[in-house]
Amino acid sequence: MVKAKTMSPIERTRTQKTVKESTFYDFVFLIGPGGVGKTTTGKHLSDRIGYDFVDLDEYFCSEVANIRNFISDFGYREYVIMNSRCFNDVINKCRSNTVISLSSGFLIFEEADEVVEANREYIRRLGVAVLLVPSLDHQKAADIVAKRQVGRGFGLNEAEERKKFLERIKIYEGFSKHTALSGGCPADTVDQIAQMLDFNIRQNKGPQRLPVRLKSPAQ
Repeated sequence: MVKAKTMSPIERTRTQKTVKESTFYDFVFLIGPGGVGKTTTGKHLSDRIGYDFVDLDEYFCSEVANIRNFISDFGYREYVIMNSRCFNDVINKCRSNTVISLSSGFLIFEEADEVVEANREYIRRLGVAVLLVPSLDHQKAADIVAKRQVGRGFGLNEAEERKKFLERIKIYEGFSKHTALSGGCPADTVDQIAQMLDFNIRQNKGPQRLPVRLKSPAQ
């Protein structure tokens, strides 16, 4: 198992350089609580628009360790730090034209706030974020997501998953300007997102704001 460690000065400089060289819509970030359909939608969307696809959770499990085991061994704060490092790796390897499904807590302030703030800044500067929800009705969406999560066989508690969704969805709504419904056929969700991206790309010819220096993960 790989032990979590913070970024070196060289790694931070490399990452900041990547941010400064990137354009705003090179990456499409699918965000939202667990169970909203980010992975399924991401695979279909990447095929539709001709982008590569990376699931950040799958990358973490492949390159580091099983997420639940890692958190059990090292704690949630170390997971947040290591997950941010995995994100940086993905960005550096892909560079552009990639749909990335983000972890459910990637933008949520619970541990290592300075790392989460840096994550948020990356998303703002590197591409466009699309929030997925199975329903615009929070209560209905919470029911759908909780059942999906329990059905995955990870021993999750439905009531706790419902509570987590309701706590996080408002934060995600405040972060993303774009929302797509993911409660039906994946093709319908992809149609919604493709239309959003077409509009945004036509309205935004390259960067509209100066790049900023991002905060680095905690030492």
